[in-house]
Amino acid sequence: LAERLAAQGCAVVGVPKTIDGDLQVGKYLPISFGFDTATKIYSELVGNILQDTASSVKYWHFVKLMGRSASHVTLEVALQTKPAVTLISEEIASQKMSLNDIVTTIVDVVIKRAEKGIHHGVVLVPEGIIEFIPEFKVLIEELNEQLLLLGNIDVDQDAILSKLSPESGKLLRSLPAEIASMLLAERDAHGNLQVSLIQTEQLLAKMVASK
Repeated sequence: LAERLAAQGCAVVGVPKTIDGDLQVGKYLPISFGFDTATKIYSELVGNILQDTASSVKYWHFVKLMGRSASHVTLEVALQTKPAVTLISEEIASQKMSLNDIVTTIVDVVIKRAEKGIHHGVVLVPEGIIEFIPEFKVLIEELNEQLLLLGNIDVDQDAILSKLSPESGKLLRSLPAEIASMLLAERDAHGNLQVSLIQTEQLLAKMVASK
């Protein structure tokens, strides 16, 4: 489009858009499109859950929020609502936390609250967290490579296990069937894993309950 219009003296300007709040340019762009609206609505919903779970006195809620490559939305909602646990993808990556480390962190909070007679709580989970966990990042990179070779189609788990490293193969086999199938699903138009479809919050909830 830009090339065709250039001959007519017309310029095309591309403006990056993201809801994550991670494109801030001082006074020119203090907040990105949709961030304020999203965090206010999320905070209202999470706040309602915090009130409800205190009334029920026995439930833990795992809430997944938008944010593939940045946890700004999750952090803002946490600052507004103060849940029991907030997972921040960037912190997990910098601290090189494994899936087991994350589960143990949540379990520790559950136990400490239980010792105080509090048997409920809310855990906030950014949707892109799975790509920030070191062993998952390696697994996803290996799967992306293999799916690209196979023409980006859904494949059977057994058919691809032999092509993965031992560590990634072990991790894939350890996951619930529904999570593993989503990791093997067809990639989007940009070749990316569709993280919003992966029920990371359910995976964490099940692992925390088990531990």
